[in-house]
Amino acid sequence: MRNIFDQYTQPENRLTHALVSVLGEDITLLRQFVKWVTRKPIPKNIKIIEQQLPGEIEITEEESERRGLPDAWIFDDESWSLLIESKISSPLKTDQLRRHYNTAQKRGYEDALVLAIDVVQPTRKLPDYVVFRTWSDIYIWLSQNTHKSDWAIKALRYMEILEAKLTNDGYLNEGTLTVFSGIPFTEDNPYNYPEAKRLIKLAMEDLRSRKALVKQLGMNPKGTGRGAITGKDGVAVWDFLRLKGSKDTETFTKFPHLTMGIGQERLLVIVTVPHSIKPEFRKNIVNLGFEGFEDLMYQVNKNLTKALRKAKGAAPWVDVVQRRYPSQRSMAIIDARVEYDLRTAFPRTKQQPVKTQPQWLMATYDALSNKRSNLQVAVGAIFPYRRCEKTQSPEILDYVEATWLACKPLIDMMIKGKY
Repeated sequence: MRNIFDQYTQPENRLTHALVSVLGEDITLLRQFVKWVTRKPIPKNIKIIEQQLPGEIEITEEESERRGLPDAWIFDDESWSLLIESKISSPLKTDQLRRHYNTAQKRGYEDALVLAIDVVQPTRKLPDYVVFRTWSDIYIWLSQNTHKSDWAIKALRYMEILEAKLTNDGYLNEGTLTVFSGIPFTEDNPYNYPEAKRLIKLAMEDLRSRKALVKQLGMNPKGTGRGAITGKDGVAVWDFLRLKGSKDTETFTKFPHLTMGIGQERLLVIVTVPHSIKPEFRKNIVNLGFEGFEDLMYQVNKNLTKALRKAKGAAPWVDVVQRRYPSQRSMAIIDARVEYDLRTAFPRTKQQPVKTQPQWLMATYDALSNKRSNLQVAVGAIFPYRRCEKTQSPEILDYVEATWLACKPLIDMMIKGKY
């Protein structure tokens, strides 16, 4: 069914229409919006119109584009006004903002401001009469007002739906409309590919800014992840962060990396030891012998158990998989897989209720030592949606970060400070 806000062709116009509609329906929300944007006293009687000038009748989208009208106009009965110009894919133009301001002046609105909205911060200094906000700023502001207005909730949901569609269509290549607010997949709201793709983009953008990952693990915040996230028929969407030393021009499977996957039933957070990792990195692990490998994983398990203590339902995890691909675009064929809670490798305690079965860890070391196939080993944690309530909150990204940091001994042993 078509969304009530989908009244225009251009995404910018759709999004502005949604914002204008909710502000027009809720005068209290409109006044709060103006106060938030301008940081100034609010006129008593204010109105909002879309793609037209005060006193004129509403015109078509095409006519508005031809005449270069502002996307929306908030004004009072005297000389105050706030004009809105919004963008998503095309850049803000100072000349256009100036024309809007001059139009307001000519029509007697001497106390005028222009609100410019875009997905990213402008690269040039804007005129003094321009106030700038990103769409994600507006998303956060709406989130803070959901307890006051049902219309704010409607706008939030529409921003999420539109962002998922634009991301899936490749329209939103830079910046975001929203911010990561948790993984909403439940029995009542099951996993879907466009939403998972939107969430992974938001999550990775946040995680790239984490200074602890840069300082402690050598994460490269400017390194490229997946060039194109595909696989809409799969059961998960994933992306990764590179470590320093892993060049963008180099196949990422030659270097350990930080992987996050949003699946149908769980969030997977791992340090990946890929199948074609540089031989020296694999040898650094294999040369420890099993006892040395066991000691290394004991420390990782200890770190993970501590990091996940407050994330009830999460578990330290190891995933060993052998797979092959009939072609570059095809789904992987899994020939063998062993997944297990890392706590199975060590003695059971009151704080660690999982029963001991160390053979799983032995099998992992044996597979690494005698590698003859397309074999990948990954160590980290799982966060099942049903059991771990933290997945529903933006706080889950703190646990993603903590999981990767807990795996530092493994990363350090592989690369041994060479990068």
